[in-house]
Amino acid sequence: MVLISLGVNASLGGTERMAIAARDPLLDIQGTIEGARLYPGELDVTHPYVSPLNGDFYRLAPMLVFSGTSDLLYPDSVDLAAKARATGVPVELHLRLDQPHNYAGLPTPEGRQARAIILRAAAKGLA
Repeated sequence: MVLISLGVNASLGGTERMAIAARDPLLDIQGTIEGARLYPGELDVTHPYVSPLNGDFYRLAPMLVFSGTSDLLYPDSVDLAAKARATGVPVELHLRLDQPHNYAGLPTPEGRQARAIILRAAAKGLA
């Protein structure tokens, strides 16, 4: 699995989010909370279909996870990697200092490096 700037906890807990929001150029607290409110429909925000961090990680595929420390959602990526590792799922966490939400898709040196890692992993998986 390749996971880029993932939102895996729709409850958006954590005190560090306000500090991160101050340096995130793409996401803000209000918009992210509104998206999290609209997304689940009838389900509770803690349901694993809405917040996969609350789900069962047993027997998931190996993961490549990309996030930047200026991404409002990055703490969830760190938590997801830790939970996956704790259940035996192989994880490569690529956490880049001062990179924004979805940096892996941006036309920047860091984005190109991330895409090269993704392409190498895909080529290896297809071999």
